[in-house]
Amino acid sequence: MNETKIDLSILRKMPELDKRVVLAVRPLAPLSMVDELPGSFYKTLKHPSKKMICGLFENMLGWHFDKKMRLEIFKDMVKVRKKLNVKLEKEEFVRGSTYLPLLMDYFDISGKISLKEFKSMFNYSDLWNRGYRRSDSNKHLNGCRNIDVSLVAERYNLFSKWNDLPRKESEPKKDEWFKNNIGKIPCFYTSPTPREYIYLDAIMEIPITMDRMLAEQLLPIIKISNNCYLGNSEGWVNVEFKKEEI
Repeated sequence: MNETKIDLSILRKMPELDKRVVLAVRPLAPLSMVDELPGSFYKTLKHPSKKMICGLFENMLGWHFDKKMRLEIFKDMVKVRKKLNVKLEKEEFVRGSTYLPLLMDYFDISGKISLKEFKSMFNYSDLWNRGYRRSDSNKHLNGCRNIDVSLVAERYNLFSKWNDLPRKESEPKKDEWFKNNIGKIPCFYTSPTPREYIYLDAIMEIPITMDRMLAEQLLPIIKISNNCYLGNSEGWVNVEFKKEEI
């Protein structure tokens, strides 16, 4: 079995922004670069935020860690910085989303983002299925496309009967049934949410200063495969480092 080793050694050192590059990003699909947790509408930015670029870099490095693991890694980073009398707080990095980036202070956007080889650009809105999780209410069922086949008839018969009862009586019965059968119900339900996308036929050139070690880790990866995603998992892009300077 092939095992991929994840190198986190960069996180044990203080960042030194001593490498200048231009990150060239060519969208291969419409992008939805949502910077803040929205209410009823996901509005895209025109250009990626620093946090999105951080996600891009971590995706390229294979750092596909869940929230719990990211928090554990971040705690180790805090310990390392504390020994160097440097304060590090996750609150400064999680603004706008629950994603906790690990490389935020290992690079910076150092100038204006420009568009090259521009041909066209337009925005449009589409419906996007957002995943939710709720384990305390039968309302979860309203967004589930599928449940275990063994529950289909039982749910239909019981819920049809309970719907004839007053709401104060029917809801507790539905909730109890839901909790008793939660192991046979999908963990997430989906709800169509309006989301804005930007179609861009151009190359975004983003001037960046970064830690030399980070640049040395990313460059070989880009030479092998330079396709990754930006904004969300649908936003495929082609990336390249240009105009590298010491």
